[in-house]
Amino acid sequence: MSEHALPSILINDFSENDILRLPPDFYKKASSYLNKSDIKKIQKAYTLAFYAHEGQLRRDGSKYITHPVAVSNILLDLKMDPDSICAALMHDVLEDCDVNKNNLKKLFGDSVAEIVDGVSKLGKLDITSKNDRDANNLQKMMLAMSKDVRVVLVKICDRLHNMRTIEHLPRSKQIKKSKETIELYGPLALRIGMQDIRAELEDLAFRCIHPLRASMLESAIKKSSGGRKRIVSKIRRELKRHLKSNGVENVGVKGREKNIYSIYRKIKSKHKPFSEILDVYGFRILVDSIDDCYRSLGIIHNYFAPIENRFKDYIAIPKSNGYQALHTSLLALNAFPIEVQIQTRNMSEIASYGIAAHWQYKTADEDSNSELRATKWLSGLIDLQKKSNNPEEFAQSIKTDLDSDEVFLFSPKGDVYALRRGSTPIDFAYEVHTDLGDTIVGCKVNRSEVPLNVELETGQTVEIITSKSGSDLDPSWLNYVVTSKARSAIRSRLRKQKVSDARKAGKVMLETELKRGGTSLDEYRGSALKKILDSIGVTSLNKLLTDLGLGKRTGSIIAERFYSGLQIREGIKEPKPVLIIDNKIESVRVRFARCCLPCYGDNVVAHSDTERGMVIHHKKCKQVTPFIKKDPRYMPAIWGENKKDHLYKVRIDINTEDKVGVLSDVSSVFARSGINIGYVNTKTIDKKFAGFEIQIEVKDKQELRQIMQKIRAMKITTSCKRNINEK
Repeated sequence: MSEHALPSILINDFSENDILRLPPDFYKKASSYLNKSDIKKIQKAYTLAFYAHEGQLRRDGSKYITHPVAVSNILLDLKMDPDSICAALMHDVLEDCDVNKNNLKKLFGDSVAEIVDGVSKLGKLDITSKNDRDANNLQKMMLAMSKDVRVVLVKICDRLHNMRTIEHLPRSKQIKKSKETIELYGPLALRIGMQDIRAELEDLAFRCIHPLRASMLESAIKKSSGGRKRIVSKIRRELKRHLKSNGVENVGVKGREKNIYSIYRKIKSKHKPFSEILDVYGFRILVDSIDDCYRSLGIIHNYFAPIENRFKDYIAIPKSNGYQALHTSLLALNAFPIEVQIQTRNMSEIASYGIAAHWQYKTADEDSNSELRATKWLSGLIDLQKKSNNPEEFAQSIKTDLDSDEVFLFSPKGDVYALRRGSTPIDFAYEVHTDLGDTIVGCKVNRSEVPLNVELETGQTVEIITSKSGSDLDPSWLNYVVTSKARSAIRSRLRKQKVSDARKAGKVMLETELKRGGTSLDEYRGSALKKILDSIGVTSLNKLLTDLGLGKRTGSIIAERFYSGLQIREGIKEPKPVLIIDNKIESVRVRFARCCLPCYGDNVVAHSDTERGMVIHHKKCKQVTPFIKKDPRYMPAIWGENKKDHLYKVRIDINTEDKVGVLSDVSSVFARSGINIGYVNTKTIDKKFAGFEIQIEVKDKQELRQIMQKIRAMKITTSCKRNINEK
């Protein structure tokens, strides 16, 4: 409908005659907790939505207005604030009707307009697509959410109603929407603590994608329900009787049903048959206070045998979405394993409705656990976006970070941090503070030093060891960090390091070329340097050096421009070797090529590699020999003093007689010499002889010679030689 058709609604403010009555059931729900002023505002939103969608139909033939009303009804059940209800009623008017954001601001205020705009952006999102547009939409939507969590609350309820009526869509769209629901909306609902809605979303999506599997599971549950009900009823009565007889008043005990998608997921992930998954009975004990929670735990442990290592205290250490409960597993009636959750009634409400259960409209507690934790996660999205290089990287980080499985860790001061399961000390460091992650050099877990790639477990105390000079960033960290915060920070540092290292490498390359012509970079200053840079077409010397290091320009050609600038040109000399001191060339950190694995004392060549910076190869490596005299990015190099006793990986090939225990005999020689073995690859040469490719760590070429002599001296050895990837 066009704007000129509704001037009093879309352009001016409403008159009394414009405002429509709310549907009776809708009005009854709203008036049960909202005041007259709030109801009037919601009526205005309903009126605008009604007329804006007039003439539009849903797939099932019903009037379109039934959809925003249904979405708003879900929010009314959650007792959300009036702005959320208004936004839900109008959540499609920006996308489907001739209404603009400024009209909404004028009529309903900035808050409602921003929520509607955020929901509209999310409505355009296709998370199954990998194109730039959809990744960009996800980024915009998440940033809108970080400003107001009600954006995602409205959108989740919108998706819930769409999933309830999904049968009216074409099959291809049903599958697409259901996959989105499982991949994004279910995890989002869980992240903000809405577990009941998350369970319904996932079940509806699962039934749509796998109708036969869902039907089989539901049928199996139904068949077993008769016997199960009797057992559940008996255990429930036993639990309640013991609790009441021990002074826990006003206690409620409920049998807890698993949703079908969670059963299906457990069957797939744990590779267990349906019978084993279903045989674990679930119960929820509801009490009035936290004190009653812990008393109840002690009482049921006194009457039923606890199962070892199956107790979790989410009251003392809540989950990141605000969930709190005591979890324990027991053997009831001498045979039946049961899972018990113990909560206060308030905790149960938060577990069901998450952030909506403590929305500021219905409670004076503005520091509610659920809201603070969800808001903290959402506000972190802004920092994540700043560190992401592009929308695709941001989108992938978000999807990764929505994983709900968590570990709870302590800092040495006793602060608690919730991280994704599989997190490492690097993840922990970046979760505490970016500066801590940027300077990490080691870690202690429960006072013992551990590697930086170890997976942390719930309850551990993690102490990060730092260096004032910062850590040597290793790109391999990306292979084992799991949190989006750590991954984005590392990628951001790598990008900066790449530019910094490229600039330093470019300077080494240019200096080397200029020395061949009898001059140096220090001789070029002021206007003379500016003329040369202008002739090359760069704005600064740093930009030129970076381009050289990244391989965008050729050192010999650039050197010619510099020679011309000073009009000095001596005869071309052999390039002076660059010096490797403590694994750096003029402050540029070097890497050692994996193809030939050079070590201290070898004849080596330095290669300015576009991606990896300065890479050191053995001079005989077949990867470099064809280019040494042709490509200026390959420079002769010599070793300076190795002050820090670095260890170098080298590869040796050993052939021996094929006898029982031969590998053990060879390994013992390395062990007695204090030399670490990285890996061993074995192969059978023939019936009498075996071959081993072994990677070891040595201080220098001399130590390598000594250990190889010891290996050759063994009676079982037929040959021992170094593998440097020669032609």
